[in-house]
Amino acid sequence: MNSLKKKVELSKILESIEINKDTPKINNLLDKYHAKAKAHVIGITGPPGVGKSSLINALIKIIRRDNFSVGVIAVDPSSRKSGGALLGDRARFSVDPKDYNIFIRSLAAKDSLGGISEMTYPCISVMRSFFDILIVETVGVGQSEISIEDVADSIIFCVQPGSGDTLQFMKSGIIEIPDIICVTKSDLMELSNNTLSDLKSSSKYLNSLYDWPIEIMSVSAESQIGIKELYAILQKRWKWLVDNNILKKKRYYQDKLWIEKKIKEKIGEFGFKLVKEMLVFNSQPYKFYYKIVNKIKVDLI
Repeated sequence: MNSLKKKVELSKILESIEINKDTPKINNLLDKYHAKAKAHVIGITGPPGVGKSSLINALIKIIRRDNFSVGVIAVDPSSRKSGGALLGDRARFSVDPKDYNIFIRSLAAKDSLGGISEMTYPCISVMRSFFDILIVETVGVGQSEISIEDVADSIIFCVQPGSGDTLQFMKSGIIEIPDIICVTKSDLMELSNNTLSDLKSSSKYLNSLYDWPIEIMSVSAESQIGIKELYAILQKRWKWLVDNNILKKKRYYQDKLWIEKKIKEKIGEFGFKLVKEMLVFNSQPYKFYYKIVNKIKVDLI
């Protein structure tokens, strides 16, 4: 299948998932793509105006130079009128419309907290089977966007020069989740260097999951500073995740967490405690979730 046909097919699949979610047909479809995962899923988070979209634009260019395909899921604030994504993908990303190996999908955050949408993980499950690299940008509502940790393989936290000391980030909780910390707009030399020094001097307080050495660096999408280095670190991390069998553990945890959250939405915290022991599965998380929910319905009748 050529890239254009693949792009059209993907659009139809994602639309169908959003319209017909939680049906046997869609859950079987999700499991089918879930089993074919190949992409490195990179989460990019940080406060509004920090330059997440500019950084993604710069990364897309360097990824395509290496001839890798790239998908982007951009979680936007919701329109109060339509309920759809408020900003939309076209407003922030400057990509070649004739390059069919780039695909951008906007998702509305709606009532979801934590910077991502309820549709983010199902969309990830599909899109990571289509692309070599998948980037997920959080909605950009502030420093409480930690849900990206539950869906991404690697997380970049963007910090604005002069935006406050490390203690502020620690208090917000977001400093606990990144694998790479980027001080953006590093062409603002003095401010950028001060923020970088502040973060590096406090690096002993950063928690490294699975002993990954957290990288702290300066980047500038405008001046192309640090973009090649960031891309090289992401490639190094992907190899580390695969070689140490950490990717498999992370993805199983993501599946389990998604199932738990969905069941809690259906039956609440108390009801979840009653079925918690049943949450043992090897594959097909979407089918497993549907089976559990239907069993709960039968038991409640």
